[in-house]
Amino acid sequence: MNNKFEFKDMLHSVDNLNRKGINPLKNENGFALILVISVLAIMSLLGAMALNTATSETGISRNYRTSQIAFDSAQRAVEYAATNGNIYTSFGPASVAYDLDDNDGDGNDGDDTDEVNIKGGTNWGLNGTNNFVEYQMSSGLPPGSGSDPTYFEARYYIVNVTGEGPNNSLARVESQIGRIVPK
Repeated sequence: MNNKFEFKDMLHSVDNLNRKGINPLKNENGFALILVISVLAIMSLLGAMALNTATSETGISRNYRTSQIAFDSAQRAVEYAATNGNIYTSFGPASVAYDLDDNDGDGNDGDDTDEVNIKGGTNWGLNGTNNFVEYQMSSGLPPGSGSDPTYFEARYYIVNVTGEGPNNSLARVESQIGRIVPK
């Protein structure tokens, strides 16, 4: 036996190891596992971001819906005040505001004809005690009204209402209404 270690024998041994796939630099065992774990981590991160975005969008949509219900309640009150002729029969200069909350004077909100009509079968109506129709001013007829200015005048009113919706959502609406009335 030759105990001499020669350089060419060492090169021959390394070449045999490379052919058998034992060289750690050329060994690809486990690469697929690392690749799959990396892809799963990236996909999990994307899924979490998508879930967060969906949750945020749902909250935004819910907030928009509740604020829209409150606005619709306020708009119903303005339309009711604009079309109910009984409100304007006693109105004129130096008159007190017409209270849409408590028009029967009993101090209880929610039991009055106006409020029941404003709710219109929904669960949502007016909020607070500052919902009123107030006389603003009288003036000449607007051009093109088709009425005789010697017999008629234009009266303008302010309608202030706060509509209520779910989750304590509120919408305040102020509107000006003009009516042509006999002098």
